[in-house]
Amino acid sequence: MDRHLALQCFCRVVETGGFAAAARDLNYSPAMVTKYIQHLEECTGSRLLARTTRRMQLTEAGERFYAYCRRVLDDTERTLGAIRAARDELSGRLVLAVPVSLTLTFLKDHLHAFHVAQPGIELELRLADRPVDLVRDGIDIALRGQARLDDSSLVAMPLMVIHRVLAAAPDYWRQQGKPEHPSGLSTHNCLPYLFGSDAMRWHFDGPGGPQTVDIHGNFRTDNSLMLIDAALRGVGVVLAPRVMMRAEIAERRLETALDDWRAEPRQLFAIYPSREHLPARVRTLLNFLKERLASSDG
Repeated sequence: MDRHLALQCFCRVVETGGFAAAARDLNYSPAMVTKYIQHLEECTGSRLLARTTRRMQLTEAGERFYAYCRRVLDDTERTLGAIRAARDELSGRLVLAVPVSLTLTFLKDHLHAFHVAQPGIELELRLADRPVDLVRDGIDIALRGQARLDDSSLVAMPLMVIHRVLAAAPDYWRQQGKPEHPSGLSTHNCLPYLFGSDAMRWHFDGPGGPQTVDIHGNFRTDNSLMLIDAALRGVGVVLAPRVMMRAEIAERRLETALDDWRAEPRQLFAIYPSREHLPARVRTLLNFLKERLASSDG
């Protein structure tokens, strides 16, 4: 039996002066109200109400118990009200797990824009490329760029498509020659991203249909910025998000190759534990990112 409802019943019986009036007030049957009162008397081991055919009054134990019930119910309402108000306020701490390289090259401007727009929210960023446990680590939202998501109880909101391109330094291409087909990458020093689902096997789609290439190289790491830096130094060929190399490509410090072929893209997801009872600060950030990134050229 729901003890909170039992406490409500008892208080309404006392405050309305009778079982029938309390039943009407709570939209319960008189029999249900009677059952709740009997349950409380069994739990306390005391008679709480002295009842006759003409009148009803609290016993000494009933008076003590009524004061207790009133404190519990009033405190519950105050606490629930405060929690509901906090849920709807654009304030409080918002913990966001974000990928290192994509954040430092692209997402940082959007996150700073959100912080400026919502100064009441305490934005806490945790930069890491390894998977995180949202519940265990107290994370509200994780942003992740992946080809696809594993089955999960988490909610995943797609934010944008991340297009990846092949690039290398102009001197590297002059010395090694640009491949005309993905299969030509087998003779190049390719720079794999160790956390990628295609770290040592790159996938493309183009004029000749889908192609998969087993790549080899003498430099690999779990950080895309290090790979791009290696490519700038002429070490080899990098396959990375275009948004992370825009300036380098525009300034011709990196040149793309196989432009007629599309590397398997990534999708940026916002991942969070549940759709239910989202705090306003979480909903606001999700809507902000979805609106801004939907028009981004990834």
